[in-house]
Amino acid sequence: MASDTSNLTHLGSNSTKYNYEAPSVEILETFANPHRGRKFVIGLDCLEFTSLCPMTGQPDYGKIWIDYIADELCVESKSLKLYLVSYRNHGAFHEDCINQIANDIIAKISPLALRVYGDFNVRGGIAIKPMVFEYADGLGGDDIAKIEGLFASFDRISGR
Repeated sequence: MASDTSNLTHLGSNSTKYNYEAPSVEILETFANPHRGRKFVIGLDCLEFTSLCPMTGQPDYGKIWIDYIADELCVESKSLKLYLVSYRNHGAFHEDCINQIANDIIAKISPLALRVYGDFNVRGGIAIKPMVFEYADGLGGDDIAKIEGLFASFDRISGR
């Protein structure tokens, strides 16, 4: 089965426009999950995330791990890169960045499960590490237990 790329505008374009100041869900592009019905983890690692402290304007650096189990749609990775880069000059606390990233991915693809984890560099002697877990409405306890087991297996295999 070939992947449908007809709706993608960032991937494969001859010019890439970077926005460093205004994160927007509209930057994210999607494609149909080619294996709908199979529960598998899609892990996306951003190891060079930057944003600005909203109080001092100083840069904050960290790593963002996004793991999800797709339902109908998947996030296209180049559009995710462009979306995450758009936080570079955006002033927000770490907790807000992680929650906004989760909110935007949920709004765009409605995954069965999503985990967004931020591992921010130490500032003032404290490392801040926010994490969001979200599950689709209607999932029962057995489904959630299976998903949590799948995430745990993924963590062991990926070495996280």
